[in-house]
Parts: sequence; C-alpha cells; structure tokens
Amino acid sequence: MIRLVLCLFALISSQAYAAQVYAVGTEFARIFERKGDGEYVGLSVDIIRALARQNGDTVSFDIFPWRRAQWMVENGHAQILIGPYKTAERETKFTFAQRPFYQDVMAFYVRRDAMALNWDGNYASLGNSKLAVINGWVYGQRFESARSVLKPAVANSLENGLNMLVAKRVDFLATNLRNSDALLNKMGLSAKVLILQPFIDRQDGYLAYCKVGCDALRVRYDELFEQLYVSNALHDMARKYEVRLP
Repeated sequence: MIRLVLCLFALISSQAYAAQVYAVGTEFARIFERKGDGEYVGLSVDIIRALARQNGDTVSFDIFPWRRAQWMVENGHAQILIGPYKTAERETKFTFAQRPFYQDVMAFYVRRDAMALNWDGNYASLGNSKLAVINGWVYGQRFESARSVLKPAVANSLENGLNMLVAKRVDFLATNLRNSDALLNKMGLSAKVLILQPFIDRQDGYLAYCKVGCDALRVRYDELFEQLYVSNALHDMARKYEVRLP
C-alpha cells in the first residue's frame, strides 16, 4: 500500500508542470526551420521537444515574422520565443532562460568586387560608407551604442539585406555568419561577398518565456535543460546542426 502511494505521488509530481506548450519564432538557419513537408527542424526544436518529453508536455511550433513572434509571446499568445539575444529592452518583455543555447558571430559582409573598405573594429573607420542592418536584430552593446551615429538603412529581411548589398545599394551589411552563410548558399551569392574581420561581436541566443503565467514552465525547463547540458546531450544536438554553443 505504501509503495502504491509513493508511486502515485511520483506520477503526480512528474506531471505537475505538464502543459500544452506553444513555441514561436522566425526562421533561423539550423536553429528553427520548417521543411517543405511542414516538419519543424533545428537545434531549438530538438531541445524543446526533449524538454517537453521529459516534462510530459505536448508542444507545437509556428514560424512568423520576427516582430510578430515577439508580440505573441509578449502578449501571452505563446509561451516560448525561440532564439532572441538578450537586451535590457527585451528583458522588460520576456523572462529569459537561465542559460543560452547557441552563440552567433556578428560580422560585416561586403561585396567581393568592392573597392577597399576600411574596418578596423572602430566604427569611425566606416566614414560615410552606407550600412544596412536587419529589422528587429540587435548586434551587441558596442554596435547598438553607435547605431544613432551610424544611421544604418533597415532591411526588412536578411534576404532583402543581401540583395541590397549585391545590388550596391549599401556597402556593408551587418548580420551573423550562421544565418547569412546558409542563405547565401541558397541564393547562389556566396562567391559575391566577403566577411570582414574583426567581427562585430558575439551574441548568445536564448529561449525566452512570457512574463505572465510562464514562470513554472521556465523554472522546470531550466532544470531539464541543465540536465541536457551536463549529460553532453546538448553538445550532440549542436554538433548535428553545426551550431556554436556559448
């Protein structure tokens, strides 16, 4: 009888946080993508499915434009936002996971046939060059501090930004290696651009949770994520998708 009670208590405890979990984001190469048959794939998908499975949750995914995805989590229409970098402004809208799950290298891309362009890590060296950024992206504290002086053009998407660069509408495109290299290959533009060093910055990407009603889910998923991390399961997942871990 005692054993039965203990078993029932363990079952109830394991399901205490069980929920319908809705995770949203925009398409991030190797992090969050949707195949032609509708299946969601990427490092974040494998991680969230592993966490949900451990917690007895049912999970669903959707891809939206980036600002729409952020709005949904900020307003409680979804529980998890996939992949945002952490900023002070975003911390007012979301509660971030305790540990990031990937790292991006931020860099300037230029045309391969462009005349010599100066970039030594000092934003003053850009002079009057035309610079573009991607709408809704952040590039690290140093870049964001200089944004008002740089006055970059804003591309609605990475694809749009790369087209602006190749079409000579801008001289520099600020982006990240992971997303850009994948899209350049898809667009057949890899031979037309160069990556400049030094890199702009490195940015860690997180799972972020809605502010209201998601605390128990976040705490539990943080615990389960730590288990993935210390067991090296996370490293195996990252190796599968060729994603850099922090």
